[in-house]
Amino acid sequence: MADFLISIATYKRPELLADLLRSLEPEVVGEDVRIAVVDNHAEGTGRAVCEASPLDIEYVIEPRPGIAAARNRGLDLVREDDRFLIFVDDDERVHPGWLRSLADAQQRYDADVISGPVVSVLPADAPAWIARGGFIQRARFRTGDPSLSPATNNTLVRLDYLRSLGSPRFDEGFSMTGGSDTAFFRVLRDAGARMIWCDEAVVDEDVPAERANFAWIWRRGIREGNVSGRMLLRQRSRTKVVVAGLARIAYGSAATARDVVLGRGVQARSTAYITRGLGWIGASRGRLVTEYARPTESVEG
Repeated sequence: MADFLISIATYKRPELLADLLRSLEPEVVGEDVRIAVVDNHAEGTGRAVCEASPLDIEYVIEPRPGIAAARNRGLDLVREDDRFLIFVDDDERVHPGWLRSLADAQQRYDADVISGPVVSVLPADAPAWIARGGFIQRARFRTGDPSLSPATNNTLVRLDYLRSLGSPRFDEGFSMTGGSDTAFFRVLRDAGARMIWCDEAVVDEDVPAERANFAWIWRRGIREGNVSGRMLLRQRSRTKVVVAGLARIAYGSAATARDVVLGRGVQARSTAYITRGLGWIGASRGRLVTEYARPTESVEG
């Protein structure tokens, strides 16, 4: 039994995983914590890092490719008497007091889900328009506000609540496109979960240099729109989703033009309407944006 199970899915990022584990070391002192690392690389790239860590880590390999498969393997490691499950990404570092902030917020608000901010740290030579336009950086809210879009990058889940729903799983149809966590937490929200924001539970995420450019940001926006469009199609007809997508593109284009005319430059909020609209239309046509596609690997022995 543990009060907290910290679940980490990793894939071929041993140096970043090591940074995360080091940041967790002071967090677990005096706490009842289990740490599980699910390596989605069949060759076990993260094994040496976990073995070298002073933390008590349960390390497993999930050979089926895809982030949803790795997340589901993490769910398999939950024990019957574990109380809370915490998701954090392998390319992040937690701030001091992170774990206690999540736990205290859960108790204070009697929440089923607590999520906190992921602060994107841009490369020193990143173009100025990225920060000026609010690109890549995620929104933050006041502690106690509703958490609008929890993800597996910094979130605590009350396991008794998860069990009351029949222990839902991550949809592996989203493994290669991303978005399985969005779909997962939408199930919880639709079931009436109390989802709360904790602004003190901060993690940092370094933005790789290859992502600090317009092409990547544009593709990521379309991919996110594609994912949300696929979920929207479960509730609306294709025609309605296409019309809504076109409306978003029109609004975003007008808003972007206004931003430029007013001297604000290109703004993330305006362009997000365009990319989301394009993603919705692509989803309506059956197109998948497979950002995480890779070949199946096998484990020897």
